[in-house]
Amino acid sequence: MLTLAAYIPAPRAVPSRLPSRRLRCFSLVCLVCLALAVWLAAPGAAVAGEQAEEFWPEMDVWLRLSPAWRLSTFISVSRNIETAYREGAVSVQADYAWGKPGHLYRYRLLDEGRAERMKAWLARGGYYSGKSLADNGQAYRERTAFLELHVRAPLEGGILVSQRVRTDLRWLGSDAPEFSQRVRYRVMVEKEYVAGRTSIVPYGSVEAYYDSRYGVVNRVRLIGGGSLAWSPHYALEGNITYQHDSRLSVTNLYALNAIVHLFFETAHAR
Repeated sequence: MLTLAAYIPAPRAVPSRLPSRRLRCFSLVCLVCLALAVWLAAPGAAVAGEQAEEFWPEMDVWLRLSPAWRLSTFISVSRNIETAYREGAVSVQADYAWGKPGHLYRYRLLDEGRAERMKAWLARGGYYSGKSLADNGQAYRERTAFLELHVRAPLEGGILVSQRVRTDLRWLGSDAPEFSQRVRYRVMVEKEYVAGRTSIVPYGSVEAYYDSRYGVVNRVRLIGGGSLAWSPHYALEGNITYQHDSRLSVTNLYALNAIVHLFFETAHAR
């Protein structure tokens, strides 16, 4: 039987202090990964190019089946502010989380409705379908199967650092789809602030994209934003995205993203 999640307030445990050597090493690895992603994108970067501003409304629906398993679907639209060109997309996916991050840590993650005991690893697989809306997919059509691996580590001060590797198997075009592969690497930093039953999670991330069509890291995406939740049933998220792509005619993209999260769970997930 499917029910809305029951809210049970739970105190957040302050994470124990990590050894300074481990913290310094982990921080150094993250900084090196970030620097490498930006450096790899630089050789193909255009000196100047067109830019665009877009608005990305989105709805994400989450269904927790058990403490480890979760299903979700994302429905999104992107709209160019100047030209009114629009694209729509739907993705469905399944998550499996496991492992402990070294010590007990309760936290509301960015895509969770309430605080839970964190798991260090998460694997995700899914399918994405997108197309241009005004011409029924003639200008843009994409079908993608993807796999992701996340690793999450809490640091001092309640800061959470997560790394994600994702591979996309893409079929682009409507009449004779072209197959290509994309590999993406993202580092994200987030931290939860709690006031009563209200939870705010500000975050920032950087992500690099390798595209097999070009043989280079052609895209870098920077995101800064936060989510607000005062119920285990839903959350609101907003962010500002900057994207640089050396192989697109629109080299620089600025987007405002507004997301509504809806959370459900089965009785087995409690």
